[in-house]
Amino acid sequence: MKYLDGVQFLVDKLCDYCKRTGVQHAPPSLEAKETGYYAAHFYILQEFEIPGIKWDTEKTTGTIEIQVTTQLQEIIRGLLHKYYDKRRKLIEKEPIKWQWDYKCDEFAANYLGHILHYVEGMIMEIREKQWEKKS
Repeated sequence: MKYLDGVQFLVDKLCDYCKRTGVQHAPPSLEAKETGYYAAHFYILQEFEIPGIKWDTEKTTGTIEIQVTTQLQEIIRGLLHKYYDKRRKLIEKEPIKWQWDYKCDEFAANYLGHILHYVEGMIMEIREKQWEKKS
C-alpha cells in the first residue's frame, strides 16, 4: 500500500470479500518485529487437488499468506532480509546484540524500519488533522 492507513483498509476489504464469497480465512494479524518489520498478515484457507504417488489426485487444504505493507516498508524489508538470513544461519551468537553495535549492518537497517514506521504514522496523523480542520 502507498500509505500506512492503506494496510488496514486493504485487510478490511479482504475480510469483507471473504465474508461475501464464503472464502475461509484466519483472523488477520498485525506483525511488528524488533528487526523493524511491520506488515499485516492475512491467511486464506484453500482446498487444492494435488497429484498423488499413483498419478491420481487427492484433495488437501492449504494456506495462502498475503502480506500487506507499505511501499516504503517493502523497500526496507528487501534490505532487512539479507541480514535476517545471514543472522539466522549463524551457529554462534554474536557477543554484542545488534541493538548496541551501531557499526553493524543490522543496526542501520533494522532501526531504519522502526524510524520509517514512526514517520509513516506521523504523516497519517498530520493528514488527519488537516482533514479535521477542513471539516
